[in-house]
Amino acid sequence: MSTDGANPPGGDRQPASDRLAPIRRELGRLIRKEEAAFGRTRRPPDTLMGHLERVAAHAVRLARAEGVDPLLAELAALFHDAGKFHGGRYHEDDLPEEEHSVAVLRELGGRHGLDAAALDAVAAAIRQLYRDDPESTPLSRILFDADNLDKLGLPGMALYFIKSGLRGQSLSRDMIIRLTVELTYARYAARGLYTRAARGMAEKRSAETIRFIHDLLAALREDGLFDARIDTVRVGDLDLEVIRPAACPCGGAVALTSWIEQGKKCTEIHLAMTCAGCADRHEIRFCRPRLIG
Repeated sequence: MSTDGANPPGGDRQPASDRLAPIRRELGRLIRKEEAAFGRTRRPPDTLMGHLERVAAHAVRLARAEGVDPLLAELAALFHDAGKFHGGRYHEDDLPEEEHSVAVLRELGGRHGLDAAALDAVAAAIRQLYRDDPESTPLSRILFDADNLDKLGLPGMALYFIKSGLRGQSLSRDMIIRLTVELTYARYAARGLYTRAARGMAEKRSAETIRFIHDLLAALREDGLFDARIDTVRVGDLDLEVIRPAACPCGGAVALTSWIEQGKKCTEIHLAMTCAGCADRHEIRFCRPRLIG
């Protein structure tokens, strides 16, 4: 297994997915078991492992385009969230999530005969991903970009509605208004990625996201279910497309205010929509998009 950041020579190399098949199966069993314990469900869920598989597919594609070992990229993607539900719990001890992920990587990787240098390179990439390290390695940058690509495009919108449904939300006013967040991240997605290959993919997927949301709003308006407008609002140094009701159900006008606060983990954008007639209020807050360069 190469660890020097370049594609190994030769055309007879076994595909990464085939070589990692046994470790993928064992990881999948562990992930599903721990997520089921956390959610107290009898049927093993596929939420987290599905995310890891999709990120792995993106990581391999990006690695091949950027000259990084695809096997290391796939391994880093598969294990980057492996410690999220450690022991069936979520952030209930003092050890950072990435350290649990690295522990799982080393345990399973060692058991399946992966060499120490490869495990060290992958562990470093996982730690850099969470620490937002400015001196990150090419492997960590591939992992960062692959993780973010999973949220974009039509697959990303499908995941948005799946997660909303799992939280008990229907196609409500609140859910539609919160699509403002997806519009924002889509608009700036390409500027928040490291690699040329990922930025190219993000531009296409962002256009899909924006087009889908605009088409959805048009369909809801046509069916008489929800009439919303999209306003371009300057918040700090960013232009946001904000979805807000054309009017409150009471008939009153809806005023929009915005501000920025420093949250615990990021700089937060806050948007508040308040009815002048009945004081009905919707508030959204989310992390400001992280722009690179």
